[in-house]
This record gives sequence, structure tokens and C-alpha cells, in this order.
Amino acid sequence: MMNIRSMIISCYAAFVSFIGWLMSGVKPCENQVTLLVSFQENTTALINTYQQQVNMTMKLTVLYTKHASAIEKDGPLLSSRYFHEKNPFHLIRCIYTMLKSKVVVTDNYFLMTSVLRNRPSTTCIQVWHANGALKKFGLEDASNLNRSPRDIERFKRVYSSFDYIVTGSDHMREMFKTSFGINDERFLPTGVPLTDVYYDQCSSFFEANDGPKGKKVLLYAPTYRDFAMDGLVLPFSKEQLQTELSGDYIILVKLHPAVKHLAKTETDGEWIFDVSDQPLYPLLCACDVLITDYSSIVFEYALLQKPVLFFTYDLEIYRKKRGLVDHYEDMIPGKACVTQDMLLKELLHLNESENRDTLKTFAEEWNQYSKGQSSEQLLSFIEQQLLHKKRPASY
Repeated sequence: MMNIRSMIISCYAAFVSFIGWLMSGVKPCENQVTLLVSFQENTTALINTYQQQVNMTMKLTVLYTKHASAIEKDGPLLSSRYFHEKNPFHLIRCIYTMLKSKVVVTDNYFLMTSVLRNRPSTTCIQVWHANGALKKFGLEDASNLNRSPRDIERFKRVYSSFDYIVTGSDHMREMFKTSFGINDERFLPTGVPLTDVYYDQCSSFFEANDGPKGKKVLLYAPTYRDFAMDGLVLPFSKEQLQTELSGDYIILVKLHPAVKHLAKTETDGEWIFDVSDQPLYPLLCACDVLITDYSSIVFEYALLQKPVLFFTYDLEIYRKKRGLVDHYEDMIPGKACVTQDMLLKELLHLNESENRDTLKTFAEEWNQYSKGQSSEQLLSFIEQQLLHKKRPASY
């Protein structure tokens, strides 16, 4: 099955390369910048800052996938377009738009950015969709053991298309170096745009009739499991909320965009609510305690210095199949709870003061360069250093 899948993707990659070759003569438009995105948070921050800057000459276009469809309402006055990577017509149009751009900013692995390799007239910037990582990715992903050498070479071609990689800390820079196989010259320590909002006054909202009044809010935000896309294990049942937790808490469930339409959430509209379609930041502000696992959410949430617990019921399975960073248990700002009983004990004996001190240190280390002006710094770099110059790197 993996060989057949690999062959299909190789054919797809060949099609991308062919279209890129056919369009290699396309000249970029002056001041054209394209955002190629699959997550909402970084792009929303960049759009908000862009719309506040009156002196910028860049013309912004947004190409977004299904998971980032909420972006359209963030910038109604911008040129924005949905694209589906498996639709050949969308793909051709997307490649053309990239080649017409002086700068392409992307937030994920997109095979189509490989057409920007060895193209001095277009600069590609990777902002990534997280300001930290607990699971291995890129060339470090554990699933690469089951991939062919052709697959790995394809990954490297995409990573080599990144002229710059935005980073929020030296820790993340080191992860990018091994995960993307790149050197220090490509890093932009402007900070990660999605963190800007955490330096504003925290504002929250929770739809669904706001739930029961006077209850504390547990936000459960697990990462996705590509080996169990339709599976969901809740940290506590309705019965546990009512009895062992004395009816003091409700649970909001925020699923990863890749699985929110696949995994079934056992909600009842009274104790457990599915908030997967709501923006992340207001939910993090609204909750009293975050419960997560291997998700990168904790790196931005730590800026709020509120309690976090880790429900890692499949720790060893996940470590083997997907791959976790070395010393995961020592790295997280809390205890890895492999059972509901452990998690319940941690919640009942939560020391918020001690937790806050740990989170403060964690946040400072992983948000070293993210100080509330990351979007402005990145846009200024693009405007002042790139739009009227060829890309500086030589590959």
C-alpha cells in the first residue's frame, strides 16, 4: 500500500515539476506577495497587521486550503482564493500565482513550493504553523522509516525551496535545522506571528449558550493521530465530571482541523461541548485549565501562564508510530498522565502557583523572539528587504 501511495505522489510531484517548467518564464509582478496557508492563526495575524499599515506597497493575495477557510472573513478586502491540492486546475492556478509573486509566505509542507527552487526572482518564507514542537516532523518523522528514498528526496526538494524560515526561539531553530536539513543562514528571528495576540488583553467568548453558569472550563485540545484519525478518547466522562469532580467543571473539545469532521465527540450540550469550529485563541482565554497531549498549542498557551495538564494515554504507541522529541516527559511543563486516574489526581491537586512559574520559564524559552510585534517585523522585512531585491541565498 505504501509503495502504491508513494508512486501516486511521485506522479503528482512530476506533474507539479512539469507545470513549473512550463511556467518558468513567468515574471513576478512588482510588490506581489502571496500567502499559501493551511492554518488560520499566522495568516490572521499578518492580515490584521497588514491592514493597519498605511505605508506598505505590497499587494497581498491569500491562497488557503479547506482547514483555513475562516481566513476569508478575516480579510474581505484582500484577494483570497480557496484551493484544493488534488484539483489539477487549482494546482495550476496556484503555481501560476506563486510564480507571479515576488514573495511567497507559507505555513506548512506544500509540494508545490518545490517549483520555487533555483528561482532568484521569487523568495519563499516558511512561517510554520507552530512556535514549538513536541512531536517529530519533517526528516525526523518516525514514519519516514516506512518511506522510500524517492519520498525522502521529494521532501528535501520542498525544504530546499525555503529561502527563509521564521523562528521564535533558538530551541525551534535547532529543530528546524534537523527536521528540514538546513543551515543557520536561512533563519529569520522575527518571532512567530500567531503569538502577537497573546500580548494583547485576553478576550474570550464561548458559544453554545455559554454552558452552565459558575462552572470552571476544561479545554481539551488533542493533536491528531494519523494512525487513528476517527478515534477520540475524552479525558473525563460525563459521570466523572458530575461525581469525582463534584460538578465543578465542563469540558470544551477542540479537535485538530484534520480530524474534526472524522472523529465523533460525545457531546451532550450540558457537560461536554464540541467547539472545534471556534477560533483557538478565545477558547484558550476562556478556559481555566488546558488539557492537551503532544500538540504544539502549549507553546502559545504558556504565554497566558494558566494551568495545563497532559493526557497521554497512548504515549508509547505515539512515540513509536509518530515520533516524539527526545526527553518529551522532561520537556513538557507538567506530568505526562497516561491514565484518567493520573489525570484526575493531577487536576484535583493542581498547584496553580507552581504551575504558573513553570509555564513562565517554558514560555520565555520558546517565545524568545516572539514579543508581540512578530507580524509587523516580518512584514517590514518583506517590504524593506525583499520586494526590490533578488533573494540573497544561493542554492
